[in-house]
Amino acid sequence: MIRDSLLYLLIVAFFLSGCGTQEVCLSKGRFSFPVAHSFTGVAKELPENSSIDNGTVSLAYVPDASLRVSGVRNYGVTIDFVYSLNRFPLMVSYMHLWKRQTAVFGFGFGGGRYIYGRFLAGLNQKHFEWGGYFDLGYSWDRGSYEYRFYESSGLGLGGEEFSHYGDSTYSEKYIPHLTLAFGGYISYYNGAFGVTYAPSLYAPWCRSDLPINAFNSGNYDISFSFPIILSQYVGISFWLTEHWKIAGGATFLIPQSFDGLAITANTSISFWI
Repeated sequence: MIRDSLLYLLIVAFFLSGCGTQEVCLSKGRFSFPVAHSFTGVAKELPENSSIDNGTVSLAYVPDASLRVSGVRNYGVTIDFVYSLNRFPLMVSYMHLWKRQTAVFGFGFGGGRYIYGRFLAGLNQKHFEWGGYFDLGYSWDRGSYEYRFYESSGLGLGGEEFSHYGDSTYSEKYIPHLTLAFGGYISYYNGAFGVTYAPSLYAPWCRSDLPINAFNSGNYDISFSFPIILSQYVGISFWLTEHWKIAGGATFLIPQSFDGLAITANTSISFWI
């Protein structure tokens, strides 16, 4: 009770001088997120000064896993914060690559539980390839949280401030948000067989505000950044024919606090032309 009262006084004192502000302080949050779709390479040498396109269908076995993240704070208060993996398994993607001498550049997009665009640069040689990529995505995922809000509607004619505050919850509703990923990949291949390691830093939620139930419902500013995830794919691939390739592996997901670990199983089939 005393801590809650002090928290309220802190929020009011901090924002009382504002005009038209909307702020929220979370005490508990549960957010689901889609598993990042890693780029796992071509796994063969491409001819110089050539281009190639591919379409890929990927499936992921996602357990009902949760990742607790410690150290997430807003206004000096630690949030009871947990990520959970979204279990939708299917992803369809397209990539276009072109090679100039040993350098490879590419772009693509994909869709499933979330949609994203991708830009890529790397090197492709006889038995090795490596590079990096950047993803920008958009997703709709469930969020539920407990919070205290403060809302200032501005000043009246007499100089008085119209404000509203209180405690409430926002439960299990889909919230649109951006996703970001900075990744890399390295593959060794010999003949039709290849091995790939693809790590990435993945921001599954990118928002500076959240919807709440308040006097004027809407999006309210937050004072914390959603935690990032270290995603690491390890897998093998095999070229069935000149155009068809299959791959399988596992993705290891570690939150920035290193509090836990989640593992997903991945498989894909792709057509290259």
